[in-house]
Amino acid sequence: MRNSGSLIKNVKNFTLQRRHLSHLELRKSFYNFFKSKDHEILKSTSVIPNENDLSLLFTNAGMNQFKPQILTSTEPKRVANIQKCIRAGGKHNDLDDVGKDLHHQTFFEMMGNWSFNDAFSKEEACRFAWEYLVDTLGIDDDRLYVSYFAGIECLGLPEDHECREIWKKIGVPPERMLPFVAENFWEMGSAGPCGPCTEIHYDQIGGRNAASLVNVEDSVVEIWNIVFMSNVRDSSGKIHQLGKNHIDTGMGFERLLSVVQNKNSNFETDVFTPLMNKISSLTGRGLKYNGSLKSREDAVFRLVADHVRAVTVAISDGVTPDGTGRGFIVRKMMRRSFLQGNSKLGIDRFALSDLVPTVISTMKEVYPEMETSSDNIIRLFKEEEAQFWKTVDKAKKMFDSLSTESRSSVFSGRKAFNLFETYGLPLSVTIELARNIGKEVDEKEFEKFRLEAQKLSRNASQFKLPISAGEFPTHSDKEKYSCVFEAGKYEFPQVKTRILQVYKNQENADYLEENEKGAVLLEKCQFYGEQGGQNSDVGRLLIGNKVVFEVESAKKLENGAVTVLFGRALHRIQKDLRVEQQLDVKRREGVMKAHSATHLLNWALQKSGLGYGQKGSSVDCNRLRFDYLTSEEVVEKDQKTEILKQCEKEMNEFIRIGGETVVTETTIEGAKKIKNLQSDIKEDRIGESSVRVVSLGTGSDVPVECCSGTHVHNINMVSEIAILSDKSMGHRLRRIIAVTGEEAQSCREYAKEVYEELKNKEPKERVKAAKKIDWKRIPLVDQSRISSVVKLKK
Repeated sequence: MRNSGSLIKNVKNFTLQRRHLSHLELRKSFYNFFKSKDHEILKSTSVIPNENDLSLLFTNAGMNQFKPQILTSTEPKRVANIQKCIRAGGKHNDLDDVGKDLHHQTFFEMMGNWSFNDAFSKEEACRFAWEYLVDTLGIDDDRLYVSYFAGIECLGLPEDHECREIWKKIGVPPERMLPFVAENFWEMGSAGPCGPCTEIHYDQIGGRNAASLVNVEDSVVEIWNIVFMSNVRDSSGKIHQLGKNHIDTGMGFERLLSVVQNKNSNFETDVFTPLMNKISSLTGRGLKYNGSLKSREDAVFRLVADHVRAVTVAISDGVTPDGTGRGFIVRKMMRRSFLQGNSKLGIDRFALSDLVPTVISTMKEVYPEMETSSDNIIRLFKEEEAQFWKTVDKAKKMFDSLSTESRSSVFSGRKAFNLFETYGLPLSVTIELARNIGKEVDEKEFEKFRLEAQKLSRNASQFKLPISAGEFPTHSDKEKYSCVFEAGKYEFPQVKTRILQVYKNQENADYLEENEKGAVLLEKCQFYGEQGGQNSDVGRLLIGNKVVFEVESAKKLENGAVTVLFGRALHRIQKDLRVEQQLDVKRREGVMKAHSATHLLNWALQKSGLGYGQKGSSVDCNRLRFDYLTSEEVVEKDQKTEILKQCEKEMNEFIRIGGETVVTETTIEGAKKIKNLQSDIKEDRIGESSVRVVSLGTGSDVPVECCSGTHVHNINMVSEIAILSDKSMGHRLRRIIAVTGEEAQSCREYAKEVYEELKNKEPKERVKAAKKIDWKRIPLVDQSRISSVVKLKK
């Protein structure tokens, strides 16, 4: 697109009929309008996507939370909301464009309304949009243009004449109705729901015919996109009718706000101006933001404002800066802000955290969780900046040493990458350091080493399969809960079913040959797919008595809608074969024990006052990892150990008494009313019709959580639990490792043997023997006793 900054500066002074609204007033008007159109108003979900959606680092569109609704729902429903979104990392990545223009942002808000299953018509969707913009907001309709789908003949997709006729009925002049192809066909991904769309564009200049500038120049901006989700693309690329009609509309909140407030860009609206003013006060040289595209300082103003907003929102939703995934993106944005703010605007080191209260004061009425998390956000900003400058100063010494090794004017990309890999020194800092001594960095070589390292470290679980839940309407994993307890043991039926699809090399395949690795999708899947911290089942698929496929793992894909089995074919298998499923029963039982024990541990920690809620878990066979929040109050190590010993004692007493596990299904609203619920309710699972609630044991004071995992039928089946360790993972975050059942008994026996062996040795021999102790197998309750025997501080 051509740059139109100079045009915008010369806007003619038109008399505008539009209403000038603050960002809070615009939100209110949007909600009131769609309430009047019988829409249910939903609050924004977290920027952390549903745990089953492996395709996203962050929530990046208003429709993310509605994927299950789109794929599986049948009831008509009208919904509207304003969703928090971050586009940084992944397919939709605006991170490197922020600051360079007047509109790119990593954090933004998406206004939208939806029709599920023909809740309103195509014409109603267009009329709602036009009425809200023109009649409610008072936007000049002479500045509005509409685009519609021009058709793709080779795919059998005709031009959307119906949409054109709707706009004609509404009163849009023919010369303002424009056909486009790629711009007006929306797709969720390479496979899945898709369909034509229509867009409303606004001319920021006015007083001219801007039809030729739509989708060409920045002075004509898209403000509303209406998607008619009536098709589905299958994994082979063919497009079919979806069989039901959904409508998904989206409108960038900040962009619409700039139109309503008659501003040249999003960064001049009242969601940004307080922050721009605060940045100005921190520069120390009275720099002001002028909205220029040519000014290097203005670009940094935009970058710092955007990144601080995005990081503040992300941390308030539970993201912690670290070295992987979304935590890495958050840390990267923080470090860019620290560096650019300091080097380009002259902001003092360690001052960026002063911007956080300004962000929160602007947004707290809309997102109260930001104010609740303010202390934690500011603390993390300060910790990250202190660590960043420490890293820079340390790495600079190494840079100075490396730069003298060669007289060349080029600093090698390999060395720059080593500084990044070893010290975390960003390439931009290395470039700045090299420039100061008259050298330049070989950025191409740096990128080559970075890509090689990325390829080596790529997580095997981050796979992509050409799969869409809509293609397999008969697929179900309800059989994962099928088991009975008889004669003192669990019986799992060997469920027979059909292979719906085979995958090889992450593509559709006709078959898998003997010894080939791949994946299969079953019609009635009995294997538990990794979810909610519980590791997956393993096992085998049989035909007759012959094992044809070894299941090494099971993964939930498509936002949890499908469970795919990964492993190795022992004999040739293909689509439509009927197979019998055989779980690894011993492993499943061990996982069930550990999962029930995880709920018990959460309950005991919260009762003791040490734990303030779960932050993560990993449940395996007779072993669990549990991450939990603590209070701000400092608890001494010895006191903490005593509390944990008491928790363990109380848990084992609860197990000894026993009590049946009760599983009920209820609505989200029903779950909210459960007084002793220990888990959070994740409302972003909007597509699920019910919530599964698991209660362990009998009485009123028992563990109760929302959970989709598998559990023992009676808590006494856990047999025993032993806490092995408890360590800090960061501010107010701790991690417990514990074992259950046979593993717990084995660890207790090992501790007893070690103690007896040490006790019977001479003092000098005890120290030697202690070096051979596997402390990871010693339960917490026994560690101090064993340490005291050898006078070790453990």
